Amino acid sequence: MTRACKLLDAAFQEARTKYAELDKKWIRISICIGSKLPASLLAPTIQRDGELDLLIRCLEDELADLNAEGRAQDVFALRRVNMLSEYWVGGMYETFRLLRQRKLCENSVEFVKLFRELELARIPLEKHEIAKDRQLDAPLTLVKQPQTGSNDEYVYSPDDPGRAHIMSRGVSERGSIMWHVIELKREHSYHSYWVDRRRISDGVLGLWNNV
Repeated sequence: MTRACKLLDAAFQEARTKYAELDKKWIRISICIGSKLPASLLAPTIQRDGELDLLIRCLEDELADLNAEGRAQDVFALRRVNMLSEYWVGGMYETFRLLRQRKLCENSVEFVKLFRELELARIPLEKHEIAKDRQLDAPLTLVKQPQTGSNDEYVYSPDDPGRAHIMSRGVSERGSIMWHVIELKREHSYHSYWVDRRRISDGVLGLWNNV
């Protein structure tokens, strides 16, 4: 095993040790939810995303400690936390999408809420567009964040093949990556708010706490 592989394995092992109870919970969830599609890789897929969640939590804890101590964050470390967080959101979204599409779980209020937040974050991250933008009947005028003071407004048109949307992002007090999502409403309006990766993860664990 190479040095890089050993370091990576050690990081995952440390995360599993630190969050031993959550590790057991993710394994239990992977077995119970994965069994709804027995002839598939759904169970190991959920277990994989659970392992990644534990590793990200450890990284988030370190960022939170830096914030609490008033120390500057390592830009490269922050970039890697962001990268892993984006990957985790994409994986969890696909699990929720599959469960809803095939009606393999209860379509509860909490399930719908979590699925919506995963979708609103995932689509701009992976498809570079606003979620469900086909329901727009006219272009949106948006403001770039952070603002530079000039040319901050831009027009987002769902019919433009060159359209793109970059979400603002930040770091919560717990060190979690946050994305400023846009949720389209009726009558050509939208609602924007912050979505927090760790809060979504806590919600997923709470959703299936009793499985």
